[in-house]
This record gives sequence, C-alpha cells and structure tokens, in this order.
Amino acid sequence: QKATMSYQEIPQIYTLKDIEPIVSDPRFAKELIDAIQNGFVAYSQGKFNAAPVQTMGAPPMSPFIAGVENYSAQTCVKSGYITGESHYVIKVASGGHPHPNSGLMQLYSQTTGKLEMLLLDDGLLTELRTAAVGAVAARLLAPDLCVRDVHGKEIMCIGILGTGVQARYQIRYLAHITDCRRVRVWGRTERNTTKFIKDMEAEGWSVSAVESPQHLLEAPEDDWYCPLIVTTTSSREPLLKLAKPCHQKRPLHITCVGADSTGKIELDPTLVESADLLVADSRLQTRERGEFEEALKRDLISLETVTELGELVLEKESWRVSEDDNRLTIFDSSGVAVQDCIIATMFARQVYKKR
Repeated sequence: QKATMSYQEIPQIYTLKDIEPIVSDPRFAKELIDAIQNGFVAYSQGKFNAAPVQTMGAPPMSPFIAGVENYSAQTCVKSGYITGESHYVIKVASGGHPHPNSGLMQLYSQTTGKLEMLLLDDGLLTELRTAAVGAVAARLLAPDLCVRDVHGKEIMCIGILGTGVQARYQIRYLAHITDCRRVRVWGRTERNTTKFIKDMEAEGWSVSAVESPQHLLEAPEDDWYCPLIVTTTSSREPLLKLAKPCHQKRPLHITCVGADSTGKIELDPTLVESADLLVADSRLQTRERGEFEEALKRDLISLETVTELGELVLEKESWRVSEDDNRLTIFDSSGVAVQDCIIATMFARQVYKKR
C-alpha cells in the first residue's frame, strides 16, 4: 500500500516592498503595542511555547568574519507559538557591523505543519516588534514625560543611547504613548549623531547631543532631566554607570534593548543592583543573555527578584510611577519569539482582510 503523499505548495511570499506600506500605518503601530503587551501576558501565563534561541556569529561561537574592527554581526533564530492560535513562527534575523540588517519570518499552519507565508522583511518586523515592547515598558513604568514649567515649556527629555535603526524606531513608537518630543542622544561618532539629529528633527523631534552616556543619567540642569532612557547599542562594555544618578532624587526608568546575546552589556552591574524593580521579557532567557546576565553571574541580584513583563501587566497598578517617588526601574528586552508571532500573524491578518 502506497503512503499518501502531501506536497508542499509554494507559500505566499511578501517582500519588504509589500510589507512596509501595511506596517507603516500608525494604526498598525498602536494595535501592535497593545498586542505585544497581551502577548507577554500569554507568555507569563504559560500559553506561549518557545523553542531555545539560536545565535550564530557571536560568542561563544566564532565570528562570521575574522579581523573586523568593532565586529558585532550575528544571526539569531527564534521560534514558537501561542497555544490555540493559527500559526507557529520561525524568525531569522541578521545584522550588526559589517553586515546590513536582514531577515525573514516563516508562518506555518499549526493544523497542517505546512509553510503558508514567507515574509522577506529584511529585519523590519524585528525592529518594529522591539520598538513596540519598548513602548509597552515605558507606558507601564516611565514617569510622566509631559511636564511643563510655568511658561508652558517642556522640561522633560527622552534619553537615547545609540543612533542606529532601533534608536529611531524606539522614538517613533514612544510617540504613540507620550506627547514629549524632546530627546537627548549619545552616539559613538559625531557623524552618526549629527545625522540622527537631522533625521529625527525632520520628523518633528527636538534633539540635542550629549558628550557621554553618563550625561543622560546626570542631568546638570532640571530642564535636561531624562526620566526615561532607552539603550540600543551593541556594546560589550558598560556605558551607564552608578555615579550620582538622578534617580536618587527623581524617578527614572531605563529600557534596555541592545544586549540581545551573551556578552553584550550596556549597564554597569552595580547600576542594575541598585534598581528598585527589575523587569525582563523572559525570566528564563535573562539568565543567559541580556542586561541582567552579568549581575546574576556576580550574585548581585537573584533571578527571583526579576519580574516578567507579563506579570507586571497583571499587577501594574501596584507599580504605577509618580513624580513624588525616586524609584529606579529597569526593563531588559533580549527579544522573545512571542513578539515575532504577534507581528507576523498581525501582518497576515491584514493581508487576508484586504482580499
């Protein structure tokens, strides 16, 4: 008796040219922020099934290219699915000097196991889902950014560490949760910083540069105070350190998205240790990658003191930040496949809706 053969049909293929118009709609961004928040609740409730993350081209594996100065190129593979949803997703994302950003997402039917849709997004969907989780964390934890003086002048700033693609998307997504439009930025080179300022001012932001990362923490004047700092670099050495930080007298929230693989770090472990609340996208994942990895290795913090983002959403009222306190909160995102599942299935639904 011959076995029944089931042939794979050619999946629907969408390129960046097809994807960009749909995901660039502000309505998509607002819906994505809410969907990502709900996705992390599902994750913390055990409804998301995540496979182990694969990272190539970065320690402890060998680099793809030897002898390159400031090398940071890597390829990351993340996959998983929400129980009872239509698809499971496998995402491959590459980037970091000297590679350009690239990537794709594969949507497979949970019913048949067959590949149904291939999204050749060049890494755009990864950038957007990361920006969305930054907006979720800021909405939950950042102090009020829209404070003005007696003359109606804005006196709060958003601090940004880094000048790359993710730094830009973090700001763009923050625009959906706050009216604050003042930004202080630090970049590794004057050229990149100048271009960042020019580009973001063209989008309606008021941007100024700082001489060092620490200036984002230690505002010399009240009108340069950054109650929200977002770190987006691929640094392997601490950039922000515990030294007279402004959170001693004012509330401060730091969102970290740069340390997405083992060995990357943007905050000094003693700064992490000093926080009043540590939040991670995944408690399990934060042991082996992310901003809390080194502090955990040094026993400066314990895993039990780290709250998952989904858990925080369920108890957010108990951690509502006000101007009257001086709490330091830190959110670390090393990226979880639930974000990829959310944004890929959101795109698929938009496509099906247009048919």
